[in-house]
Amino acid sequence: MADLLVLAARERGYVCRWLAPGVVELIGPYSFRQELDTIRRELAVRPREQWPSVIGDLFDTGVVAAMTDAEDPLAYRDFAAIHGLIRTRLDGPAGGGVGTVRRIVAPGLVQRVLIDRVHTVESVTYDMLRDWPIGEYDLFTLGEHNVRADGGVEIASEYMDVPMGEGLPPLSLLSGPEYLTAHALWLGEYPVTGPDGAAVVIMPSKEWLYAYPIVDVRVIQQVTLLAQIAGHNYEEQPWPISPHVYFWRRGRLGLAATITRRDDTNSIRPTDEFMAYLNTLSGPVE
Repeated sequence: MADLLVLAARERGYVCRWLAPGVVELIGPYSFRQELDTIRRELAVRPREQWPSVIGDLFDTGVVAAMTDAEDPLAYRDFAAIHGLIRTRLDGPAGGGVGTVRRIVAPGLVQRVLIDRVHTVESVTYDMLRDWPIGEYDLFTLGEHNVRADGGVEIASEYMDVPMGEGLPPLSLLSGPEYLTAHALWLGEYPVTGPDGAAVVIMPSKEWLYAYPIVDVRVIQQVTLLAQIAGHNYEEQPWPISPHVYFWRRGRLGLAATITRRDDTNSIRPTDEFMAYLNTLSGPVE
């Protein structure tokens, strides 16, 4: 992987400088930094013959982002220019870092506010917010409004042809827009919930949401199956978010079960909140 990155850099007139384990600076007309874990995850889901082109695409995206920042810097204090660029997404607890505008939506999940510049995405900070004529709550509302306006969510349903999936309703796969994870907040608006308007959902990476409708106590099987998908994809897919299983009900996300993965084996620990909800469900209808 490192050799392919060095080759891509040389072909574009750049050189690599290793800053720390897992971080490289690409030095050239528009210098930028790249985390090797991001490259590794992108390559993990592609055949080996595609690796050179994948690395080339990642490199070119980094150059365009650096060029945009250098030649067309954003006037952060001009909120009229920023207004239409505000977006939001869900992320893991470390997403955004210190000083960025974010809020906890469920254990292990935060909602972030971002500025979308097409080729690059930047976190909104509290320093920026102080200069804007909008409060924090309304800023989240604006980000959600803009994400909804983007639309583009695609839903595919399929029965899981594995022993654990026997007798379960179809699993829904949601994909499409860049800010897909924000739509986990609005699952009730999509045909993925059960009679009680509830669903179990995972978001192992920013590119996919997996949801099962909650119908009866067989949701325990659903959580077990989702845990396998989440644990594997969280480790392998680009842009990881969470290995845990959540449940959506009555307009909010809650943590259904924490997943600890060791040696390809999942340890599933349901939360007290989810267990209390399970006690309200009926058995399967024969």
